[in-house]
Amino acid sequence: MKKKIIGVIVILFIVAVVCLFYLLGGFNTIHVEIEDLGQIELSGVQFRGRPQDEVLREAFQRIEDLKKQNPESTLHTIYFSEPSGKLDTMEVFVGLESKWIMNEEGLKKVSLEAKSAIVATIAAHRFVMPGPLKVKAKMEAFAKNHGLPKPEIFVDRIIGPNEVKVIGLVK
Repeated sequence: MKKKIIGVIVILFIVAVVCLFYLLGGFNTIHVEIEDLGQIELSGVQFRGRPQDEVLREAFQRIEDLKKQNPESTLHTIYFSEPSGKLDTMEVFVGLESKWIMNEEGLKKVSLEAKSAIVATIAAHRFVMPGPLKVKAKMEAFAKNHGLPKPEIFVDRIIGPNEVKVIGLVK
């Protein structure tokens, strides 16, 4: 009798987890397409260091504060080198479109050519969103299937808390 009750509880738990995963968008597909985004002009902060450094948090906070002043803007991140652990060095650029930032001192400008960008759209809660390696693999497979060069630079455009566009560009 106890084994049946435990079995039913385990099955109900698994069903609940699968339902929650579904409701959060965990089964949503990664939509990949080619888009002409023209020239992407960004202004922001470039950080090189460890993921837990206070300077990184301050860089994101500074850009978030600028974003609050311009609600129409979207946050962009470019990971030049991603850490594999908490103690590894990373290099990231975090910024907004330059048109939204007026006369802000100490910001780096980045200009990217995106006439034939491969864009992956991910719509899911951040807890169930696919990892960067899965997204990159899907974009690289798309490029190969369409005879396009493999993207080398990946720009994350954070549309909202549950939507991200990853823009793959060639250097």
